[in-house]
Amino acid sequence: MMVCCGTNLDSLKPDFWTKEDVGRWLEVNGFQHLIVKFDEHDISGPVLMMLTEQDLRKPPLSLQKLGEIKRLSLILEQLQRAYNVPDSRKHRRMYRRDSVDSSKDMRSGLSLIPKNEGLKFFVSFLYAFSSLIITSIAMTVAHNRVPDMKKIPPLPDIFLDNIPTIPHAFEVAEACAVGLSLSFFCLILVHKHRFVIFRRYFSIIGTVFLLRALTMMSTTLSVPGEHLNNCEIRVGDSWDEKLQHVIYIWRGAGMSISGVRTCGDYMFSGHTAVLTVLNLFICEYTSTKLKFIQTLSWSLNFFGAFFILAAHEHYTIDVIVAFYITSRTFAYYHVLANSLAHKQRNSQELTWSWFPLFSYFEENVDSKILNEYEWPWTPVIEFASHRYRIFIRLRDERRKNLESKTQ
Repeated sequence: MMVCCGTNLDSLKPDFWTKEDVGRWLEVNGFQHLIVKFDEHDISGPVLMMLTEQDLRKPPLSLQKLGEIKRLSLILEQLQRAYNVPDSRKHRRMYRRDSVDSSKDMRSGLSLIPKNEGLKFFVSFLYAFSSLIITSIAMTVAHNRVPDMKKIPPLPDIFLDNIPTIPHAFEVAEACAVGLSLSFFCLILVHKHRFVIFRRYFSIIGTVFLLRALTMMSTTLSVPGEHLNNCEIRVGDSWDEKLQHVIYIWRGAGMSISGVRTCGDYMFSGHTAVLTVLNLFICEYTSTKLKFIQTLSWSLNFFGAFFILAAHEHYTIDVIVAFYITSRTFAYYHVLANSLAHKQRNSQELTWSWFPLFSYFEENVDSKILNEYEWPWTPVIEFASHRYRIFIRLRDERRKNLESKTQ
């Protein structure tokens, strides 16, 4: 008994099978008499991968012969197992669905042909981009409000008062952030749901930095270290000079290794926020089998935070607040995204204040996405192969119609 045979069917995953492909699969396995019934009920590849023995017994299929039901159920289980589909009964309890949409891949809760994925990615990028611009403006304003070090010395701090300043420690912290960034982008390249992860990253980092801008505009703390001697207030700057300073901060991503040096952006460490969010994304979307990657990610996160404090660039409270707010924002977003709660109207109103575009970004996601990996060019090849097969099928049908007319 064959699970999947024929060169045409072998070249494409069942998730992308059309109704005609399902018909050929039935014919290959000796169930050609069921082709019409399956076609009537729009059973394409994604639906086929979720069929159970109970579906075959109950209406509307209502197969009557026990041997036929058992044989078809057996090859269905073999096909589903071959493509790593979890047990269908467990899946149905997880999703609490009575019917299956033929455009859904129930293994990950995502649409096989996601709608407006490119547009969502672009909107999420604009959201993060705008929040970083606002943060740069807030940093410029905060820099001009920083108290005079001669009049207001650094505040008492349990860590800074007991640990001497370590030269170049801030550059080491930024090197940790660069390492986590490279790891994150490598993960994005090979993850099957890269666009979902990217837009979640932009949404969370945008929200976190908007909160950071709010804290900077609200309260300005004194400089945490006497070595920060470049914190003079920029008095008399024109609007053009202020705009250039905003662009200067944004272009350098606020990092000292890019030549950016600012003061007044305390109470909420942006470096700690970036380290934390990158670490959490890497750990969330990396296979649990790769423990060493997750351990390394957490190590870079904590070492980066330590070196920020060792450089006396932030108060201890800055790092604690940044880590807590960023991690809770990440957790809150994913708890909502991994459940059906965000489909409810009350939940949508609740999330609007934290994540303005959450409902739009997650409208096609009903559960936690699986950590599935593929080469970046695999979707392109599969899409091209699918289109080519449709072209061949239409060409063959046209030839048959012409031949029938000539006869």
